[in-house]
Amino acid sequence: MIFLVPWADEFLPRLLALLVAAVELLLSLALFRVFNPTSAGMQFVERADWIPDFGASYSLGVDGISLFMVLITTFMVFLALLSSWGEVERRSGLFSGFILLMEMGLLGIFLSTDLLLFYVFWEVMLIPMYFLIGLWGGENRRYATIKLIIYTMGGSLLMLVAILFLYFLHHSQSGTYTFDIVQLYETSVPPYALLPMGLAFFVAFAVKSPLLPFHTWLPDAHAEAPISGAVDITGLLIKTGAYAFLRFFLPLFPDFSTSYAPMVVLLALLANLYGAVVATAQDDLKRLIAYSSVSHVGLIVLGIFVLNLQGIEGAILMMVSIALSSGALFIIVGMLHKRSRTKAISELGGVWRDMPLLAGFFMFFTLAAVGIPGLCNFVGEFLIFLGAFRVNAVYGVVATFVVVLTAVYLLWMFWQVMFGPAPERKRIWYDLSYTETVTLTLPALLVVLIGVYPKILLDRIEPSATALLARAEKKLAQSNCSGIRLRRSFAMTAEQALYQNGSGQARPLQGKTEKELTQEMWNAEFGMRNSELRIPNSEFGTEADGDNLSGR
Repeated sequence: MIFLVPWADEFLPRLLALLVAAVELLLSLALFRVFNPTSAGMQFVERADWIPDFGASYSLGVDGISLFMVLITTFMVFLALLSSWGEVERRSGLFSGFILLMEMGLLGIFLSTDLLLFYVFWEVMLIPMYFLIGLWGGENRRYATIKLIIYTMGGSLLMLVAILFLYFLHHSQSGTYTFDIVQLYETSVPPYALLPMGLAFFVAFAVKSPLLPFHTWLPDAHAEAPISGAVDITGLLIKTGAYAFLRFFLPLFPDFSTSYAPMVVLLALLANLYGAVVATAQDDLKRLIAYSSVSHVGLIVLGIFVLNLQGIEGAILMMVSIALSSGALFIIVGMLHKRSRTKAISELGGVWRDMPLLAGFFMFFTLAAVGIPGLCNFVGEFLIFLGAFRVNAVYGVVATFVVVLTAVYLLWMFWQVMFGPAPERKRIWYDLSYTETVTLTLPALLVVLIGVYPKILLDRIEPSATALLARAEKKLAQSNCSGIRLRRSFAMTAEQALYQNGSGQARPLQGKTEKELTQEMWNAEFGMRNSELRIPNSEFGTEADGDNLSGR
C-alpha cells in the first residue's frame, strides 16, 4: 500500500511504515514468549502447496537458531525507520516501503524450510537494497550498487545450479521431486559432485557474509548507503550468509564441511585479521565500521567451522550482538553527519564538549563493540574462543590477538572524534533530541541484557544447535566417511575394532549399526553417563527423553 498510494504528504507513509514495523516487532516478541525452549525441532510450522507439480511448497518454521534472527530483524528494521525519520526528506514513503520490503525478504530467509522458497527470498532481499543505495546513497552510489549486484547475483546463480542438481539427485535416489529441506538433508551427495556442489553453496554464502576474498562490495555499500540502509546491511544483510551456513550448508554437506574446515577457518582468521588491520587505516567513520564488520564476520565464520557446540552458540550470539553494537554505531555516525556534514574522522573533534549525551552513547557502543565484559559482544566472543581453543590453540590465539587490535582502532576512533582538535564549527551542533535518545536507548538496554544474562538466548539456542551437530554427524556416519570431526576426530577405518570413549574405556565396533556407532560417539564426546542424546530423525522431531542440554 505504501508503494501504490500516491501520498500527498510524506508524513503519513513514514508513520504507517513505522507502525507496521512496530506491529511486526510485537508479533516477534509474542513468538519469543510462546516459543518452547526445550524443543530442538521446528515450531509454529506453516505449510501450503506453492508449486505442487515441482514439489515446491510455502513452508515456514522457527527453531532456536532462527528465532533470534527473526527478533533482531524486526527490532533493527524498527530502529532503522525510527533513525531515518529526519534523515530522508525526499520520497520518504518510497524509502520506507523499500525498508519493509527488505524486512520481508530477510524474514523469509530466516523462516523458510523449502529450499526454492529460500532462494526466492534470498534474491528478493537484494531488490530493495539496490534501490535504497541507488536512490538515496552518496556520490558513488552507482558504483556501489553495481558492485553489490554483480557480487551477490554471481554467487546466487552458482547456488541455483547446485540447488537444481540437488533437486534431481534427490529424485534419482528417492523417486520424489521436492525442495523440502528436511528431505533434502537425507540426500547422499556422490563424491564426484561433492566438491562442485559444496563450492557453489559456499561461494554464495561467503559472498553474502561477506568472507575474504568476497568482501569488497561491503565497504562501498556501507559508505554510500543512507544510514538506515547501512544499519540494515550491518545488522541484517550480512547475517544471512552466516545463518545459511548453519541452516543449509553444514547439514547438507557435512563431509565437505569437515574435510575443508581447516581451509575455511584459515579464511575466517584472515578475514578477522584483515578487517581489523584495514580498519586502522580508515579516516571515514562508515568505512571504519564496515571493515570492523568484515573482521567480526570472520570471527562468526570461525565459530561455525570449528564445528562444536560452543563455537556455533557463540556465532549465533555474535550475529545478534554485532547487529546491536555496530548498528547503533552507524546510527550515531548518521547523527554526527547530519550535524557536521562530514564522515571524516580528521574533520571531527571535540564532540564530547558540544554533545555530551551523544558522546556517552558513542562510548557505550564502542565498548560493546570492543567486547567489554558485561556487554553483549563479550559472551559471543568468549564462546567462540572456547570452541576455537578446543580444536586448535593457534586458532584461539590469533582470534584473541585480533580482539586486542579491534580495541586499538575503535578506541582510537572514539578518542579522535570525541577529544581530538575541534575544527571551526560552521553551525551549532545540538545534542540528541528526544527521538534520537529513545532510538539509542533501546539497543543499549538489549546490549546490557544480553551481556549480563545471556542464558535467555543460550537456553533456546542450545537444543537446536546440538540437533544440528547430531544430524551432521549422523549423515557422516551413514555416508561411510573415513573420519568424523565435529567436536574432535574419530577414526573409523575398516581395520579398527576399537574406539576410545570419554572415560578412556574401549568398546568394540563389530556388530554395531551406523546409528549406534554415531550415538555412542556422541555420548562419549559429551561425557553422558546416565542419559543419552537421541539423534533427531528429522528437522521437525522433538527432543529426546533424558537429555538436559539447557542446564549450564
